[in-house]
Amino acid sequence: MSEKKKIGMLTFSYSSNPGSVLQTYALQDTISNMEGYTASIINYQKIQAGKPIIGETIFTKPIKRWTVKKVAEWVARMVAYPLRMSKYEKFFGEYYKNFNPKRITREDLPSIEMEYDKFVVGSDQVWNYDSPNVDDTHFLDFVSDSSKKISYAASFGKNGVPEEKKEDAKKYISDFASISVREEVGVEIVSDLTDKKAEFVLDPSLLLDKERYQQMAIKPRKKKYVFLYLREESPQLEKFAKDLAKCYGLTVVKVIKHWMCNKQGKGFYAIGPRQWIGFMENADFVVTNSFHGICFSLIFEREFYINLLKDSKIVTNSRLQGILAQFGLKKRGIDEIEDLTDLDKIDYEKVNELKAKRKEHSLKFLKEALEK
Repeated sequence: MSEKKKIGMLTFSYSSNPGSVLQTYALQDTISNMEGYTASIINYQKIQAGKPIIGETIFTKPIKRWTVKKVAEWVARMVAYPLRMSKYEKFFGEYYKNFNPKRITREDLPSIEMEYDKFVVGSDQVWNYDSPNVDDTHFLDFVSDSSKKISYAASFGKNGVPEEKKEDAKKYISDFASISVREEVGVEIVSDLTDKKAEFVLDPSLLLDKERYQQMAIKPRKKKYVFLYLREESPQLEKFAKDLAKCYGLTVVKVIKHWMCNKQGKGFYAIGPRQWIGFMENADFVVTNSFHGICFSLIFEREFYINLLKDSKIVTNSRLQGILAQFGLKKRGIDEIEDLTDLDKIDYEKVNELKAKRKEHSLKFLKEALEK
């Protein structure tokens, strides 16, 4: 039997975002189950994942803005950081294959190229220059052999590239042997920047069947609930979730980012990816403004409703709009709902047919890219 080819994966793998770590798991699992390949996660972090950075907080601002409240919040975040990450590190140890938790920095990259036959960057917003986590590493600038460079479902996170970064993006993306992106707008961005054609593929989380996630889910004690999962606070979504729960005799389970919330809506303890999957799987309804909140609603065939992000510094609504459009679900916004007692149900037979076709296309791209 010939030796398996080694694939180096670069994405936001060391994270306390359930969507990020589950798409990482899904992509590694998908590649490693293809005949002749084994995927390893390169634990590169531009900044230490999830940790409050002094340089980006109150201490770089004028002293008059050092309020007691802001200092207390920063201290609380520092104390909570290891407690939160411990949940995720346990998941890494259980589900990432041969994962080295030691953080890799830019200085470590030159020695890495010869370790792998190919490199795959993506998914997630790895090409969003507005993200503090993104730098040229995510465009595989450290790999000199262009035939080794593949992107799988890379996301720009928005409708374009900042003007001052366009030349860099053009140079780096043009050097890829195979390019795929997660949103249709990404296909247009690549076409505008380069003479290359990008394939439009599924987020890795959607490449695995729901049974795979059910095996790792920790089922919640709560029964009959609306799962309100937020990437940023949204009074509109919160009100909608409460109204929906009241209408159908349910309770509301609120999680914002990685924090389980109490009855007052304040985060009071962190949940890990397995608990998060359990809440998604067993919800009567899902209400969310998260891309992966939508993905896992589709996986578990949940009735879900969304609202677009409004306050995020990184406006990434194209991701939400894109995934709804590709499955014919544009009217899942809460603004579309007129009567809670007469809700349109999602035709999951149709959605699953579309998903199966998209999955076949996505796997074909990935297999051909690895073999090229």
